[in-house]
Amino acid sequence: RSGWSLFRQGALSALTNPKGILFFAAFLPQFIDPHRSLVLQFIVMAGTFAVTEAATELLIASMAGRISPWLRRVGRRFNQVCGGVFVAIGLALPLRG
Repeated sequence: RSGWSLFRQGALSALTNPKGILFFAAFLPQFIDPHRSLVLQFIVMAGTFAVTEAATELLIASMAGRISPWLRRVGRRFNQVCGGVFVAIGLALPLRG
């Protein structure tokens, strides 16, 4: 599959995700000043989010490429350790008072 096809699929998935829509509907109104231009505020917030998201995704993709040889060697053990940590957290949560 082409890079454009994968990008289009990911963008469509992100844009139609109801969790993302609900997050922005609940989160962004707290930062809106009704006495200023709503369009300008939206552009600034959307632009900030887009730049931050793109930088984060590029960092994750770059790091994934760097650690993939290591994960090929120890991936199974890494998954077991991470699974054990999650199980421990899950067991500890109900025990907290």
